[in-house]
Amino acid sequence: ILFCVKYRSSGINAEYGGVGSDTIAVGLSSGRILIFKKESGSFTLTDTLQGHSNPICDIRASGKRLFTSDDNGCILVWCHKSDSWDLLKTFEGAGSPCSTMAVYKDYVIGGFGSGHLRIFNYVDGSLVAEITGHARWINAIDVNSSGLLASVSEDTVVNLWDLKHFSLFHTFSIPNVQLCGVQFVQGSDDFAVSGYDMKDIMIFKRKKK
Repeated sequence: ILFCVKYRSSGINAEYGGVGSDTIAVGLSSGRILIFKKESGSFTLTDTLQGHSNPICDIRASGKRLFTSDDNGCILVWCHKSDSWDLLKTFEGAGSPCSTMAVYKDYVIGGFGSGHLRIFNYVDGSLVAEITGHARWINAIDVNSSGLLASVSEDTVVNLWDLKHFSLFHTFSIPNVQLCGVQFVQGSDDFAVSGYDMKDIMIFKRKKK
């Protein structure tokens, strides 16, 4: 364990996201975001961001931008400037949790408990696409450098989407498995998938034509 801190709160429900090599952001069930920065070999709480009214579900970082989502489906975009954090964009939720996010170029993609995927342009604030991606809760999404988005759900389905054309590229099912994780292998179209109550990690490779 490199770093451990106890924080008195109603619950810490979110994953953490790294913002630079020396900063960690942690989301709370209260809706607050705690920013820890490494100083003198240890992490110190330096900022508390307040913008959400519901428990934090996920955090992602890209450059100096921080993306946070909550239990009502709201996505906020923050930017670190000098010694402060500015709220750049707010994408309002529709009542269904945004359980997972990914960032690609100027897009932030949200996977929702309703089974929807929503793609927002976080620069101009527009909704670019809304897709009924799955029949059940989306647990994880990931995107690679070529614009291929993978999404997995409790409906046992793995979907691959082409973000350049906002279209379904490939889909398949892993029967009797509630899928809970997906991650591309860095620098490739290969990806790993995990399932609830399953000990194995499945690796899928794209066949070359």
